[in-house]
Amino acid sequence: MPRTKHLNEGEWVKHGMTRDEFLALPRGKRWRLRHPEKARAAVQNWKARNPEAYAINSRKQNIRRYGITTQDFDAMLEQQGGKCAICATAAPTGRWKRFAVDHCHTTGKVRGLLCNECNRGMGLLRDSPALLKRALDYLLTRQQSEAVP
Repeated sequence: MPRTKHLNEGEWVKHGMTRDEFLALPRGKRWRLRHPEKARAAVQNWKARNPEAYAINSRKQNIRRYGITTQDFDAMLEQQGGKCAICATAAPTGRWKRFAVDHCHTTGKVRGLLCNECNRGMGLLRDSPALLKRALDYLLTRQQSEAVP
């Protein structure tokens, strides 16, 4: 039976669980639920002390989310010539400074690797070819009208 020495009455309710479900969690998970600020600080501290390991783990988690391996990712990037599939930049910018895995939000199928800007642009246009075409038509017509004095 798990220790319940420091278990406050109803603590499990805050997390939408029954008492038994809460107690069935691993001890570390229960601690993180009880002390979210301390847990966040511990993670930030670890990240600061281990930037290389954090970058590797973060990359693996991001890639795994889409059902591909790091080898699949690397092969896809090599197939794209080490560049964004849309704008062909070889040096992605943004918070993570890495290529994003572009995927269909309906089927989950991976389409390619994009830089942050292209990935966000696709998302803001709701991955809609019709909206993308309208945006292109808009840009082309405005460019032509601006060129005329």
